[in-house]
Amino acid sequence: MSTSQLRTNEARTAGLTLRKVKSLGNHKVLIAYLLALLIFVAGQIISPGFGEFSNIMNVLNISALLGFIALAQMLVVMSGGEGIDLSVGAMASLGAVMSSQIIGGLDGNLPLAVIVVLLIGFLIGCVSGLGISYFKVPPLVMTLAMASVIQGGALVYTNGQPKGMASPLLKELGTGRTAGIPHLVLLWIVIAVIVAVFLLRTKWGKVLYGLGTNQLTTELSGVRTKVVRTVVYGASGAISAIGGMLLLSYTGTAFLDIGATYMLPTVIAVVIGGISLAGGLGSYNGTVAGAILLTSLSSILITMNITEGGRQIVYGVILLLLLIAYGRQKMN
Repeated sequence: MSTSQLRTNEARTAGLTLRKVKSLGNHKVLIAYLLALLIFVAGQIISPGFGEFSNIMNVLNISALLGFIALAQMLVVMSGGEGIDLSVGAMASLGAVMSSQIIGGLDGNLPLAVIVVLLIGFLIGCVSGLGISYFKVPPLVMTLAMASVIQGGALVYTNGQPKGMASPLLKELGTGRTAGIPHLVLLWIVIAVIVAVFLLRTKWGKVLYGLGTNQLTTELSGVRTKVVRTVVYGASGAISAIGGMLLLSYTGTAFLDIGATYMLPTVIAVVIGGISLAGGLGSYNGTVAGAILLTSLSSILITMNITEGGRQIVYGVILLLLLIAYGRQKMN
């Protein structure tokens, strides 16, 4: 078979798969939003006031934090290779403690903190990408190892005691509101629009979809897939680190494991939102829906006095069911 015929067949197969999974993904997004709405209705019945505007805004504020870090996870999953970044939580923690110490409560230090955190996050993420792309280390193993390295690095950097605090401007971003709408939610809306434009209207976005959908076809079209995947993991690290800075804006001070609990929820939010674990399919709109659904669920569990341990069990069961569903879909 000639190269041109191979390209045609691969493209045809990729196109059919794309249309099928896109349709499934769109249904998942709609279902996620509807389930979130049902949770608010149920919450209002269980605890009057749960569905009020102020509480909805509180839930969306926390959803924004999860949704931003989940963006990092989404890019990795979309890039294919059954990649999942287990270091996003550790990277967010490092971003928080680093920015806290650099800022030291002063607005004037904020630009420097953003630059340093972005650069460190990107470089660390690229290390994961290099190991996965060029040395064929499985993504789960590589990112889990890097998470341990990051946690150790944060411990050394802070000597076990994070210092500093968020500046007034950063605190305003994390806790302030305009017309009752949290600033983090407004920022999240802007980010969602930017990501949508990036994925649908730019060459890099199309390459990312192509890489996850069919790596062979993407390589045949001249794309250096190893470089692209390395950059994707770098972007994941940078976004996770900035996500840690947003966590700092919400809490005011940083602690060593501030982002640790975000690793599992980011995976769940991405998958619930219709992103295929095989890569290449999905949208940030789906991840937004997944983040809102998961945060709403967590909120109602707290209202029902379910302990942190109980909530973690619920998250684990949800992820297990999603993985089982993915396994069955893959076999079919």
